[in-house]
Amino acid sequence: MLRGLSVISFVSICVCAFNVSATKLRYPSVPTISDKKHYKDEEHNLEYDHEAFLGRELSSEWRDLPADEVMEKLSELFPKIDVDRDKKISIPELYEWIEQHMKKHVLRQADVKMRDIDTNKDGKVSWEEYIETQYPSSHEKGLDEKVLGEFRELVSREKKRFDFADTDNDKELSREEFSLFLHPEESKRMTTYLIEESLDIFDTNKDGKISADEYIGDEAKRLTETTIEVLKKSFSKELDSDKDGFLDRSEIRAWILPGEHGDPIQVEAKHLMKAGDDDKDKFLTEGELIKHYDIFAGSRVTRYGDLLREEL
Repeated sequence: MLRGLSVISFVSICVCAFNVSATKLRYPSVPTISDKKHYKDEEHNLEYDHEAFLGRELSSEWRDLPADEVMEKLSELFPKIDVDRDKKISIPELYEWIEQHMKKHVLRQADVKMRDIDTNKDGKVSWEEYIETQYPSSHEKGLDEKVLGEFRELVSREKKRFDFADTDNDKELSREEFSLFLHPEESKRMTTYLIEESLDIFDTNKDGKISADEYIGDEAKRLTETTIEVLKKSFSKELDSDKDGFLDRSEIRAWILPGEHGDPIQVEAKHLMKAGDDDKDKFLTEGELIKHYDIFAGSRVTRYGDLLREEL
């Protein structure tokens, strides 16, 4: 499976009508801010901004309120975001505020997943519960040796990640631990594991680094020479920062969890700041927040405007 420049190596098994296909996923899993699409019809989606800034619940509650009431609520919200009480919101404060909603969103996703997996309803997920609900042994039947080997290898990697997410070593994952298992990019501890997992998947000669050939992997058999050359140039130009022909651990980290471009919280915080910071001092005042209420919260009025645009 071809990937873009910003990628992460995760284990995935696609089970469909008892036909199992085991592959290496090389697309990123990034922090989840909202269920809404970031862009709609090639334009920035205000609903995404509203959920990022308010969280899913508040965004839903406020969307039908009149504009003056939304402005009043934003005024009440301002001091909760302005942590240092200097009467203005900085990028770090905006980042922290959005991150809180993101973490709640991730925990909710874990809760939904746990309902099906936590079969004994003790509030935790054991490996036995996870493997039986996600990869029942019946799916191994009828697989040829090659696919069966890939299947078991990938399940083995998931077990390693499960154990790494089990921070208290009680052989079960709590709600918080399970959220890290599902979204390992959210934890510095898990980031360390992701680097090792990437090496385990791609570093076939086990020399502790990834070459361009290893980066392309078995896909080379299905690609044209021109495509392979393009991928190798991409590897050299975009990923191999020291130009030694390999990716070391620091370069792997930049690859699987790339700075700002891989951090939707930072991107969204900067977008909201740019949209509301009228005097361009890199801070949001209470007045600017209220003035641009349609960007941060929306209202019945802005929803009516959206409906009109959809009808045109």
